[in-house]
Amino acid sequence: MIFLMLIDTEEDKRKFVILYEKYRNLMMKVAYDVLHDRYLAEDAVHSAFVKVAKSMEKIGEVDALETKRYLIVITKNATIDMYRKRSAQMKKEIYVDELAESEQPLTYMETDIDNRILDILKNLPVKYRDVFLLKYSSHMENKEIAQVLRITEGNVRQRLARGKEMIQKAINSLEDGADETSGSNGPVVI
Repeated sequence: MIFLMLIDTEEDKRKFVILYEKYRNLMMKVAYDVLHDRYLAEDAVHSAFVKVAKSMEKIGEVDALETKRYLIVITKNATIDMYRKRSAQMKKEIYVDELAESEQPLTYMETDIDNRILDILKNLPVKYRDVFLLKYSSHMENKEIAQVLRITEGNVRQRLARGKEMIQKAINSLEDGADETSGSNGPVVI
């Protein structure tokens, strides 16, 4: 494993191998749920494991709930970065043949909105973002989330509600900003 070259001590190397074997399938599921592409999900998990290898001192017991939570969050962040890169690449791919045939203006609304929404999610306070990621990307029930995060189900519901309010306010401010800059409610036309 190339990852082991990033780790100094033998004890940390053994711990990393155990982490890899125990959590790689969970991390793959988390990444696949967002990207819906096995190869991109593998890249995201690989990127997450590079980050794990570089920060082994932050990881406690292999079976600890905190370790599982930490790995899920690192995977989510790597997956979001991968999604952004893919969206940016797809936005830039314009084929000359397609432009010649099409008389309609090009729009970039969907990818811009997707990136803005991902920014909103990434900028949520950690306690709300983690609950959202576990609920909507990992498709966990409130009871499972409460167990993973060691909080009550009521706290899970409350964080979801408050997180939704924060997201709604951020989306409203994006829409207000778009209305002011474009002068319309439609997509930006080029």
